[in-house]
Amino acid sequence: MPAGRGRRGLRALEAQVAGIAVRAACRRLRSYLPGDTEGPYAAGLLLGAAQARRRQLVGHRVDVVWTGPASSIQTSRLTSAVVGELVDSAKREILLVSYASYPPKSLSTALTAAAARGVEVTLLLEQQADNPKFQGRTGFFDLPATRLSWPVQYRESGASLHAKIIVVDRQTALIGSANLTSYAFEKNLECGILLRDPAHASAIARHLDSLRETGILTASGGQQTSA
Repeated sequence: MPAGRGRRGLRALEAQVAGIAVRAACRRLRSYLPGDTEGPYAAGLLLGAAQARRRQLVGHRVDVVWTGPASSIQTSRLTSAVVGELVDSAKREILLVSYASYPPKSLSTALTAAAARGVEVTLLLEQQADNPKFQGRTGFFDLPATRLSWPVQYRESGASLHAKIIVVDRQTALIGSANLTSYAFEKNLECGILLRDPAHASAIARHLDSLRETGILTASGGQQTSA
């Protein structure tokens, strides 16, 4: 290992690697080491940092999710399939945020089944009453769910509720361009990132919790709450 040669080895490692994070780590480590520091000590520091990073990444995975035409690059999964799996896997709660919501029947059916097995479903959807530019409609009329809105009085002029997010059990999150519509799931060119990362998924949910607690997000007039 180059770091086994001390400060000289760290310089060599920094020159060889392409990763910005590794190069920055080498520079920081060199700045902390006295000139006569033994190489094995520097190597041990880098190995310890690498092991800590690997432990942090255990169980964390990022997948790319697409809707639209197939290509020769097989690095992704279909939006409709991923959303179906997420909803079916939910044990406690599902949070859905969308601008437009013309849900495909498969999604409505899966969410209804989730609510029936005791999963708390929360919907944050755009509404024309809060955004005159919005020409869609709010779907999921028969779904037992807590319905939230972002009232116009708490927005900057012309602002839209434009996020597209699904969070399941605060463990997994799907963030992307796809609205909760049949076109977004089946026809449009859409891209999203699936995060199997409890820290980030929980942070997204807690951000929206905070907006609700401060009154920026409120229960909408069409709220239905499951028994």
